[in-house]
Amino acid sequence: MIFVLCMVLFAATKALHADTAYTRMMRGRIYAKRYAETGLELARHPVIQQDDPLLHFVSDDEGGFDVTLKTEEARLNINHLLLTGDKVLLRRLFNRWGFKPEFTAALCDALKDWVDEDENVSLNGAEKREYLKAGLEGMPFNRPFKEVEEMLNVRGMDIVNAERPDWREWFTVYGDGLIDINDTSAEMISLLGNVPMERVQPLLTFRAGPDGRHRTRDDARFTSVPQVAQMLGIFNRGTVEQLTQWIQFSGPIRRIESVGYLGPLKRKLILITQGGQAVWRGEIPIHGTDS
Repeated sequence: MIFVLCMVLFAATKALHADTAYTRMMRGRIYAKRYAETGLELARHPVIQQDDPLLHFVSDDEGGFDVTLKTEEARLNINHLLLTGDKVLLRRLFNRWGFKPEFTAALCDALKDWVDEDENVSLNGAEKREYLKAGLEGMPFNRPFKEVEEMLNVRGMDIVNAERPDWREWFTVYGDGLIDINDTSAEMISLLGNVPMERVQPLLTFRAGPDGRHRTRDDARFTSVPQVAQMLGIFNRGTVEQLTQWIQFSGPIRRIESVGYLGPLKRKLILITQGGQAVWRGEIPIHGTDS
């Protein structure tokens, strides 16, 4: 009887511990989201600048938020790339991520088949018949992506999601397709110029301005493609012409990224605004993991 009672007590203790841990986690997720929402609403004010100290807050309960202001055009517009038939950047990106050329070709064709209006299958693509074989009805949608998350429906994107959980940070469905060179990441600049990362450093140093920090009020700005090409050490005429087709210098669409946290738990909310009006709001995983 003593043994049975001990086992019952042990099981009850384990159940209570699991329930307490779950309750603590859910509480942390709720508070982390509240902090992230607070950061979003604060950053929406038109007078808030990129380096405003109000964009960072730490509370007494180990919670807080960190907000970053960016331009949405710092990302690749997937619809623009596919509808204009520009496969150079997509192939270059997937190859840099370590995917084999055969997989890259098939994925690019599947993405193209998803957005075009016809039922003609590209060489390595996928249309209605291929998705039906996989047990997926009503796909592809045969229209441009309405949001980045829709890309997960395309054949092959599940593999990309597993290998590169941060892939969402590279794409957008907003803007005119030109990438803001003054706000985009070092990796994106390396991709655009097809140069190694070490050749991007002089450009980053110039862009950061006297204080050496990007997205502050003393940032220097590029104003011409030749200026960018020269700093990257690009003198090939064909590559310079490609840069002319790919980059701009001031994207008008604002992206607010607010990461709220409570202890180790974090949640990331995004607000995209154009002309002061919200065009998209939602939550995305932090590096592909639901935190």
